Amino acid sequence: MGFSKIESAITGQLASLFQKRGSVEPSALIKALEREVVRQQQKTPEGLIVPNDYTILLSEEDCHRLSAARIIRALYETVERKIIRENCFMDGNLGVHIEKMFDGDDAIVVRSKYINDGKTDEDTIDLENDVLSKTLVEDAAVGENDQTIVADKKMPVTSMKTILPRQIEYDIAMLSVKDHEKLELVLGERQVYIGRRSSNDLVLDDDGASRVHAYVSYERHRHVIRDAGSLNGTFVNKKSIEKHVLRPGDKIMIGNSILVYEVL
Repeated sequence: MGFSKIESAITGQLASLFQKRGSVEPSALIKALEREVVRQQQKTPEGLIVPNDYTILLSEEDCHRLSAARIIRALYETVERKIIRENCFMDGNLGVHIEKMFDGDDAIVVRSKYINDGKTDEDTIDLENDVLSKTLVEDAAVGENDQTIVADKKMPVTSMKTILPRQIEYDIAMLSVKDHEKLELVLGERQVYIGRRSSNDLVLDDDGASRVHAYVSYERHRHVIRDAGSLNGTFVNKKSIEKHVLRPGDKIMIGNSILVYEVL
């Protein structure tokens, strides 16, 4: 069954984490999302896939407290990293939402579904009648570039939804060069190039490497390494490759250099 045939077929929920409303911590959100990713794995001819849209339902107090940009970013990266660790794939853009819970006694509920329209929403805070409060309150517990968005107190909050903007560079995995402590490259969604040429993202001082030896792209939310027509070839775990979907612990040999791929 392909992705397009199971568009919204699955909706999952994760209930109580033995916490009281108003006391939920970011670590609990991360654990809830990780469990949901594992729980919703589906087998397809193209491999295991997981939903690409996640909604976390919280009390109104927790919504306000946990809607900081740094927390939403951490939740996004949590899903991306879990996909790699579980050797799964995801189709479409990833969305992570925080919304107000209206009923039930659970501290956290996570719902997931498949969306295949290929579109990503802008960062929004959805209030009743689509009216957006312009009030921004600085949160002392958050970094100087982070902001907590608080609704106008005169207007009842109906929901809060946040999807990270696509221009943000996420930190998902890392390539480190063995025996070179400071030679490493953090991988996100951007395509990166490896080789001897000084303009590469990861520059190797290695006579066995070509000027542009290989490149890593981001496909179906996985890092994929390809040989770029190099003279000596690219090897992963001692096997020659033209294309390889990277998994944690993979060892890439380029010339005389060994690069190790790990999830952050």
